Amino acid sequence: MCAITQFSGIKIVEVRIRNFRSLKEVDVQLDWLTVLIGENNAGKTSFLDALFAAIGVGRHNILLDDIYLALSETKVPKDREVIIDLLIRPTDSSGNLIDTFPDGSYWIELYGDGISQDDGDGKEFVAIRTQMRWDATEGGYEIERKFLGDWQNPIRLDQSKVTSSVSAYQIKPLALYLLDAKRDIKEEFQSRNSFWYKLISDLGLENDQINIIEDALDRINEDIISGSGVLGHIQTHLNDLYKTIGGDRESVSITPIPRHLRDLSKGIDVNYSTKGAQSFPLARHGMGTRSLAAVLTFRAYMTWKQEIAKDNNIHPILALEEPESHLHPQAQRALFKQIEEIPGQRIISTHSPYIVSQANITQCCHFRKIGGNTIVTKIDKNTLNQEDIRKIDRMVINTRGDLLYARALVFFEGDTEEQAFPVFAEKYWEQQPNSLGITFIGIGGRNYLPFLRLAVNFGIIWYIFSDGEEDTCKTLRNQLRQIGITDYTTLPNVFILPEHHNFESYLVANMYEPAILAMLDKYHSTTNYLDDYITRMDGQRLNKRTIRDYKSSGGRERALRDVLSENKTQYGKPLAEEITSSSDESLRFPPLIRSLFEKMSDDLGLPRVEST
Repeated sequence: MCAITQFSGIKIVEVRIRNFRSLKEVDVQLDWLTVLIGENNAGKTSFLDALFAAIGVGRHNILLDDIYLALSETKVPKDREVIIDLLIRPTDSSGNLIDTFPDGSYWIELYGDGISQDDGDGKEFVAIRTQMRWDATEGGYEIERKFLGDWQNPIRLDQSKVTSSVSAYQIKPLALYLLDAKRDIKEEFQSRNSFWYKLISDLGLENDQINIIEDALDRINEDIISGSGVLGHIQTHLNDLYKTIGGDRESVSITPIPRHLRDLSKGIDVNYSTKGAQSFPLARHGMGTRSLAAVLTFRAYMTWKQEIAKDNNIHPILALEEPESHLHPQAQRALFKQIEEIPGQRIISTHSPYIVSQANITQCCHFRKIGGNTIVTKIDKNTLNQEDIRKIDRMVINTRGDLLYARALVFFEGDTEEQAFPVFAEKYWEQQPNSLGITFIGIGGRNYLPFLRLAVNFGIIWYIFSDGEEDTCKTLRNQLRQIGITDYTTLPNVFILPEHHNFESYLVANMYEPAILAMLDKYHSTTNYLDDYITRMDGQRLNKRTIRDYKSSGGRERALRDVLSENKTQYGKPLAEEITSSSDESLRFPPLIRSLFEKMSDDLGLPRVEST
């Protein structure tokens, strides 16, 4: 493999987009590897398409459908312009930002007067604005690119100082390549515009080598024809072409393989075999293998371009949509390493928690929709230290990366709730909570903080349903203070079980004893399970300090609490199913759960289920 030159001497550090589809006003910080995450239709693909329209390789046709349209508008105003601004900073050989472009840098020669300086500290940058305006004469949108002499505050983009025009020559070294979700190595083999064809169109052989090889190809063709009766037979009949359309006798010759090396490259194929299986062409493998091969072909193309480029004068940018397409989870994780080896800047749009788990959370840009507008957020590294970020990566992303794609999150600490809440939710809204974008998350203890920090930074709506025990409430209070919430009792999205109850004791205390007893009997295929439990366990040690007492006053209630607590992982789902099947609608949802769902319905625009 060619040596990979990862860094080119420049880096696109920020992109600002105005009025492109749902991206009415979006500012995105880019890293060497940037991962775009969020729900479907949140604007991730639009972001990639906007970048492609600004600096992409190929034809860029901007249509009316690409212009932002507010809900109150019936058509796009003709004076509405699309703006895509890129901020480019110089880097050293390790990819670190530096203050100035080094003397003799290729980029100084390329951009010249297009290089500007920040007010105050004098740091150098290049800013390129792509503007798309309606052209009434042509009946479409024209694209114009200019250098900016300053990098204004985002709210003052209209005051930007526009300088000279940017030529196609100045764009070419940082042209963006877009590999969408439909990529397929089979199409790469067939297209004259593909990375594959660009790589193999010139094999780099000397003329003497070409002559020797083509002489050998002639001999091979003659041997095949002379040895094949059927090919000789076909050639004899085709030789009669001259009788109808003219030409010389014996003017037809069949070439089983191309006689010229320039034609041989067009028929190159790639065979691949899995362990213990026959080898056959990549084009006949599954879509996962073909999609991955297309990504690796692009890597080969860019590393080869860098190998033959002079003075490191290209800045590769890859926009890759859904790299996980058709790959199983282990392959998705392994693919991330392959993507990291692609030189230049890489922007990945993904719905895969397995891909995201391989990245650092600080590399992620979270896309979400509010109404018709896209909002993009990142982890604020200024408010978190390295240990905070490490905990988010380890405790959240590595185990529950799916929450990054949720519309709303509900946090709780217990195993019972994790099994029971999806049942309650499906009964309440008459839809799977996943289809509503709702994710229920048991945090496995009381450590809410990493989950809360992630939700707050990414602007994901969140709720807490907590046990009311004193120690639990104290821990919750302290953790909420660390995200700036001084009094959680005033928050409408935090629900605390009353009277110091945990979830099990709360159900026992709220008239759910008949449902619990019915569930226990059904689950254990018996009758009077609780009575048998009391007989077996009364007088036994509960813990080092407590002997079970189920015969005195309140003993039956204590037994119910204990049997539920001892079997949380078993009883959560069947208990919720028993409660929600009650003939009394007012009992189908415990009061605090109903209050939570009503609040979520109001926040998310979902229907409420009124109690009767």
